[in-house]
Amino acid sequence: MPIGYYLLPERLFIIPLLRTFIIRKEEGRENIGKDTPYIFAVNHNSHLDEFAVMPSIVMETHRKTHFFADRKHWFEGKLPFRFLAWRFQAIPVDRTGGKGEEALRTGEKYLEMGHNIIIYPEGTRGNGFELQKGKVGVAKLALWSGVPVVPVGVWGTHLLMPKGKHSPRIKKIVKVKIGKPLHFEHLRDRVGDREVLREVTDRIMREIAALLGIEYVLDRKK
Repeated sequence: MPIGYYLLPERLFIIPLLRTFIIRKEEGRENIGKDTPYIFAVNHNSHLDEFAVMPSIVMETHRKTHFFADRKHWFEGKLPFRFLAWRFQAIPVDRTGGKGEEALRTGEKYLEMGHNIIIYPEGTRGNGFELQKGKVGVAKLALWSGVPVVPVGVWGTHLLMPKGKHSPRIKKIVKVKIGKPLHFEHLRDRVGDREVLREVTDRIMREIAALLGIEYVLDRKK
């Protein structure tokens, strides 16, 4: 099956519904194209974030797109979440088992296959008003693969389905802003350097913050 038709039901039905009832504005779609897979680095405030950014990604890249998902919530939780995890071939992350790198390696394999990856550098959901300190997994994935990283800022999902809630409100307020791809191919041989990983991660986080119009505080503990 041609890769562009993988999400045909979503392109015909789900994406139009999201744009009708949830997504108010999408900016920066011209920054991505069909010529390469991408790592989409997104701020994380809600379980709706995946679906806020999916429409632009699917329509512009025509590539299979996977996201990292907490195993307990998406794979062992309520049936709708388990179905969506299966449908999008989400990558399970075991928060208690110390297997984060195993999940990243799965993401690397998908990138090698020409698929996109959505990753949340903060690692967990925030409050929608500030960014948490980014974890270096996004930098590892970028340097392992050589794939460009696209920063994405999402606003509004924290109001529709905040942390602790499992049923979304329906209101057309979500804004998605896609930045320009960041390239780190020149640092691929320094993936073992912890300082380099930190610098790459912080640059990505600063770009996300700029899209949101906020400041990224580097000494934030959480």
